[in-house]
This record gives sequence, C-alpha cells and structure tokens, in this order.
Amino acid sequence: MFTDFVALIADAIDTSAINCSGSRNQPLGILNTSGIRSVAGGTNGAAPTLEQLLDLNQEVVVDNADVASCGFLSSTKVGSVLGKFKDTQGQYLLSPYGGTGCSQIAGRRFEVSNNVSSNLTKGSRTDLFAFIYGNFSDLLIGLFRSLEILVDPYTDFAKGTTGVRVFWSINIAVRHAESFAAIQGAIA
Repeated sequence: MFTDFVALIADAIDTSAINCSGSRNQPLGILNTSGIRSVAGGTNGAAPTLEQLLDLNQEVVVDNADVASCGFLSSTKVGSVLGKFKDTQGQYLLSPYGGTGCSQIAGRRFEVSNNVSSNLTKGSRTDLFAFIYGNFSDLLIGLFRSLEILVDPYTDFAKGTTGVRVFWSINIAVRHAESFAAIQGAIA
C-alpha cells in the first residue's frame, strides 16, 4: 500500500510541476511560468515537426541555458506519433535507443508523461498537447515537513471502510524561465 501512496504523490508532483496555475495554493508549473520561451504552431495547432523541435532547442540555446542534460517532454500520445516518424532514408527520427537507453531527439533525451497537458485550446481546437524542452535541473521542488499519513477508521465505520489521507507540503519553482521553451498546441 505504501508504494501506491508513493505513486499517487509522484503523479501529483509531476502534474503540478508541468501544469499548475499558481492560484488557490497550487504551485506554478512550467507551462504557466511567465518568461518561458514558446514556438508557435498553426492557427488551430499543428503536428510537431523536427524543425519545431529544433526551434524549441534553439529558444533555450539563445539564452545560454542549453546544457548537456536538457531534454524534451511531452505526452505519451505525442511520443507514440513521433515514434513513427521517419526521415527520407527510412530511419526513425526518434532514436529509440540513444546512448543512455532512452529515446532521443537530435541527441537530447525525450521523456513522456501522461500528465503533460492534453486539453489545450488554440483556434477552434480544444484537444491540443504541450511539448516542452528544457533544463529540468532548473525546476526546483521543495519538500516541507515530513509525509503525514492519517488513518480514519470512524467516518465510514458502518460501511466497514477505513479512510486514509496523505499530506505533504511541497512547492515548485522554475529557477530560470529561459531554461524552458514550449509548444502549447501540438496535435497528436
């Protein structure tokens, strides 16, 4: 059961770090941080191209924030689409087994998360995805206090149910906005 709690907490931190608005006691996620760079798609979004992904990289490079550990992040659905792209010689553009054992785009790590936004709006579309490139070492996650697990055997006693609540105070901050760039309108 403890591993289930850990997975739920990790999922909540992941969602917050990527998407949260910073309002109502939520941390401010990468996509809502003022000053991150952006690469535009079409009027109603666009399927990501290699050129756009290289433009994401360039947005970070021009601010001297590109380091060897930078990488790409998008949704599993976008990852599935990119995994099928081939160049003119039939070679896959998304290197499935880069030197580190993970997928790479243009020599940079590519990771996926189901917590990357998949309901963004652009033009008439409301089902668009985000695609992020950046130095994730500049994403700070502060953990405060210790993890608290509270067991409540009383509230639903008649039903034979025991409630469990988990509390952990965290905060998230982007140390340098110029360390990140995003496409907020990718079609998968």
